[in-house]
Amino acid sequence: MLGIASLVVILIQISVFFEPQEKSSSSIIGEIAADIKQSAARVLAGEPAPEPTPLPQNYSQFITIAALCVAAVAVVLGAIGIYRNEPHLLSYMAVIFGVSSFMMQYMFWLAILICGVALLISIIGNLDSIFD
Repeated sequence: MLGIASLVVILIQISVFFEPQEKSSSSIIGEIAADIKQSAARVLAGEPAPEPTPLPQNYSQFITIAALCVAAVAVVLGAIGIYRNEPHLLSYMAVIFGVSSFMMQYMFWLAILICGVALLISIIGNLDSIFD
């Protein structure tokens, strides 16, 4: 059960990675320009700078680490079950689901890295057409 739970959490974390971002780049640039204007008006008026607002907590890394720890527990418990000659099918499944959680996380980031390198190579290869 631990291996399956960790696999499901890793799948959810991977799907969250592809969610659309909240703000577009144009709205971010507009907000930065508005902040600069307000800051300049405060400085000219002699008002003190406001307290910075704290950023909201992002627990996605903690959830991923917890899921990988649960996967490691599933692998260890499955290995103990294999060592103690308990029913092999259940022990093998625990090890397989735990290892698949690690491999899925590794393969996902490897695929993202390969796509990023391919994108960078295509951008560098087409730099001459950008400046024409």
